[in-house]
Amino acid sequence: MEVKIFHTNDIHSALNNYVKFKGFLNDKRHQYRDNMIYVDIGDHVDRSHPYTEATLGKGNVDLLNEAGCDVATIGNNEGITLTQEQLAHLYDDADFDVICANLRDVGASEPFFKPYIIKEIKGVKIGFIAATVEFTPFYLALDWEVQDAFLWIERYLNELKGQVDVIVMLSHLGMYDDENLANRFPEIDLILSSHTHHHFDHGEEINGVLLAAAGRYGEYIGEVTLKFHNNTLIDKRAKLIESDFLAPKENGYYNIGKEMLDKSILKDQAYPIERRLYSASRFTSLLAYMIRDFTNSDVGLIHTGLVASPFEGGKLTDFSLHKVLPHAINAVKIELTGREIKEVFTQANRHEYKDEIVRGLGFRGDIFGCFVIDNISYVQSEREYYIGEDLIDDAKIYTLGTLDMYTFGRIFPQFRYSKKEYLMPDLLRDIVKNYIEYL
Repeated sequence: MEVKIFHTNDIHSALNNYVKFKGFLNDKRHQYRDNMIYVDIGDHVDRSHPYTEATLGKGNVDLLNEAGCDVATIGNNEGITLTQEQLAHLYDDADFDVICANLRDVGASEPFFKPYIIKEIKGVKIGFIAATVEFTPFYLALDWEVQDAFLWIERYLNELKGQVDVIVMLSHLGMYDDENLANRFPEIDLILSSHTHHHFDHGEEINGVLLAAAGRYGEYIGEVTLKFHNNTLIDKRAKLIESDFLAPKENGYYNIGKEMLDKSILKDQAYPIERRLYSASRFTSLLAYMIRDFTNSDVGLIHTGLVASPFEGGKLTDFSLHKVLPHAINAVKIELTGREIKEVFTQANRHEYKDEIVRGLGFRGDIFGCFVIDNISYVQSEREYYIGEDLIDDAKIYTLGTLDMYTFGRIFPQFRYSKKEYLMPDLLRDIVKNYIEYL
């Protein structure tokens, strides 16, 4: 007997591709009937899409229902771009099981979702277990805990082992953690891997464990074939199917989301918003101030590439603001010494990343652009730095209001070990709404 497992991951609301998968999966359901399972491995939701923004992800759940999803887990986009209340009710109308072994309320002893689920196909019992990436400080800011994923996985694997014939891991931990999982837990038969946007054309086998992954943005849908003799797994194979080879389908979800968001008028007569990458505009200067004020910091820091699309002025709606700032980015307040603040200021003014194409980190634009800094100045003739009108003291602690995306990577090494407070769940466009009178 053969069982087909179809899997998607990191769709990121690329609904133009996902609607193709809906039709494909429904056709396959007719072909394989009860010998088929479809699972999604998280980050289906991405609030950069108007339909997802307007429905706060519930529209994505409807699409998963329509595609016949059987089991799903959450990625960081479900987990940290929604409030705790919104995530808690995201799947209220789901026709599928949602599992995650390591997401729990702060201080809770059990996970919020079921840690695993068992599906039975013609007498073969398949156990599905899931875990999501440990973006601990972001989850803690939303009153969730996600750390110790491997310990929670080990606990529930021990529960599963005696109950099932096959174990399938839905992992939104990333490729390198999945390789460690395979080496540490050879009792897992299949790891469906995600988060790091990688793909395996025909799977990868590590320590006897098959890893399968389907890229990002609906580039691929994965197909795994499990072959059984009686209840014993005797073969497992993986392949990918490119969405470009699937028949195009009608996709009106962007316009549906636009219509919903356009109903919310934020301001009748708003100033134009320029998309100016290599110098500060009225709006980006204002945004740097907004971030400083919102975080109650001494200095504000952003970059010009945040303006993804210009706004011509006039009636500003939720949709037009969403087009300007589609990013899944939050503000962060960072404590730095005066010396570090000066280093950050000098580094920012080199504009070393101004031409870089940026992918991920919550950024949903393209070119990075230049940095814009609020409330700090430099008198070159005196080699003196000021915050407001006060000379910066090298040993004093100051606060910088900036973007969480700068704390992930290589831009400012000073941020790595500094004390940080992530201000969740407001995204940039939510913050801007607090200052609507300036627009």
